[in-house]
This record gives sequence, structure tokens and C-alpha cells, in this order.
Amino acid sequence: MIYRILSSIGLIVGFFLLLVFSVGTLQFLMQLFALVLLSGMLLVFLMSLRSSQTPLITRYALLMGAENSMAERRYTRQVTWLWVVFFFILCVLKVDGLMDVNHTTGWVEGVFYSGSVVLFVGEFYVRQLFLPAHKGSSLRQFFYQLSQVSVKDVWQFDTQK
Repeated sequence: MIYRILSSIGLIVGFFLLLVFSVGTLQFLMQLFALVLLSGMLLVFLMSLRSSQTPLITRYALLMGAENSMAERRYTRQVTWLWVVFFFILCVLKVDGLMDVNHTTGWVEGVFYSGSVVLFVGEFYVRQLFLPAHKGSSLRQFFYQLSQVSVKDVWQFDTQK
């Protein structure tokens, strides 16, 4: 487990360093790759909001044992929309950066990482205000429950019904 966490952190740091310190064609390819990743995340979150699908955040919540109530589903749908808006803004900023020759590289990725942490942790505490069943939850327990959810189960959620 710790090996996976450390290797993930290493990959993120390596990618970020390549993004910031590469020049020329490599820099452009790294920027393009970052745009493709952001666009992919935007697409996955957005596609989960279709009426025939369960929103991505709702899938995680239900697989983590949350109540299957209308309030929970409504809240998690709104959180999924918040992530869609976040990814959309980052994609627009990334495209703008690719068009600008004097663009400083790496700042959109910095906003992505820091913004993701703020959204992720902030949403955990905001959730307790709107959903009484979550009051008193610990962040540590939340991370543990989240780590137990299989990405395969999330991906195949709507086909398992």
C-alpha cells in the first residue's frame, strides 16, 4: 500500500517537473498530454451526469456505504457538477496557455493539484452541513473507506443493477 502511494507521488512529481522544466517540442507535448488528461477527466465526470447514468460522485458514495436517499443523490450530483465546472475551467486555462507563446508552464497543474485537494477535503466538511447522516465523520475514516472502493466497481456501477 505504501509502495503504491509513494510511486504515485513520484510519478506526479516527475510529471510536474517535466512539465515545468522541459523546453521546445517536449514542453508542448507535455502540455498537450496534460490537456488530454484534463479533458478525459472532464468527459468522464460529464458523461456520468447523463440521465441514464449514476453520477460519478454518487457511485463512490453508494459504494462507500452512504444512504441511498434522494438528499444524498441530489447532493452528490451537485458535487459532480462542481467537479465538471472545475475541470472545464482548467481545460480552458490549459488551451489558453497552449496558445500563448509567453505562457509560464506548470501553473494550471499546480491549480489542479491544490484545487483538487481543496475541493476534495472541503467537500467532506461541507457534506456534514447538508447531510445529517455524515455529521461527526472523520476524514481519516473517509480516506480509508475511499481506498477500499474498487475503480472497477465504480466504472461498472450502472451495469451491476
